[in-house]
Amino acid sequence: KPDAITREVFALVEQHFASHPGYLADFAWPVTRSQALEALDTFVQERLARFGPHQDAMWTDTPWGWHALLSSSLNLHLISPAEVIAKAETAYRDQQLSGVDAATALASVEGFIRQILGWREFMRGMYWLDMPAMAEANHFNHHRRLPRWYWTGDTRMNCMRESIGQTLRYGFAHHIQRLMVTGQFGILAELLPQDVCAWYLAVYIDAIEWVELPNTAGMALFANGGRFTSKPYIASGQYIKRMSNYCDGCAYKPELRTGDKACPFTTLFWNFLDRHETTLLNNPRTVLMAKNISRLSDQERIALREHAARMLNNLDSL
Repeated sequence: KPDAITREVFALVEQHFASHPGYLADFAWPVTRSQALEALDTFVQERLARFGPHQDAMWTDTPWGWHALLSSSLNLHLISPAEVIAKAETAYRDQQLSGVDAATALASVEGFIRQILGWREFMRGMYWLDMPAMAEANHFNHHRRLPRWYWTGDTRMNCMRESIGQTLRYGFAHHIQRLMVTGQFGILAELLPQDVCAWYLAVYIDAIEWVELPNTAGMALFANGGRFTSKPYIASGQYIKRMSNYCDGCAYKPELRTGDKACPFTTLFWNFLDRHETTLLNNPRTVLMAKNISRLSDQERIALREHAARMLNNLDSL
């Protein structure tokens, strides 16, 4: 619950930044150490046990899922990575994670600890090692501007509408929403990496540059050419369909790559395979993906390119 200082900040924001994107009504993030410790206890007691099986799932009206919601507290130094890890490990060793079998409990705790110790701290090192080149990188030479609906969520793509709408309401989206929805669209739509990174920095409650930039420029957009990732993270709309219910009732069909109802993710995914076929065939982690494009006839490739070009030239209308 917002305290007195937080309510004072709300008043300042409403006075000076009323026209900016986002909302204040649902702000419920820890702003003190005691609140951060309470959030950590709640996660360990209520959600950690099932974090592993469900951490990648996306679902309407389920903004938090089984996630920790601790990243802003960590980045503000209200709690330390070491004490968060210790709390999760102790809960596992003392068999405090009820309602799941031992294998699920272990997978959940291991997956959570790896995200903090194995990835978050790795990102810290990469940021200090690679700046300022990381902020300037543009491996694919992408230069399309950010569509206007990134700031409003007003798009017919239900997955983007849900992910951006949630982001604007809560300042939060979990790692798959960021990597495989809003981030993946950035690389497939050939958006200028600096535009996408600036958007991430502006809209997320936990977006401090040292942790935001490596994840966005390096992982989601592959803008640094694979400096610390082995492949671009791309997929068709079928992936989003498998991982969510976002495709239900959407204006687009994830199984279609051309035509009026073709999913932009699917069209632009196949267009990316077509444009970068040689490079992808030479990467062991993408060779199977790239071989799929060879199944298309010349006529199908021409139709794909033409449809993708129309999409890319009219991103604001998607």
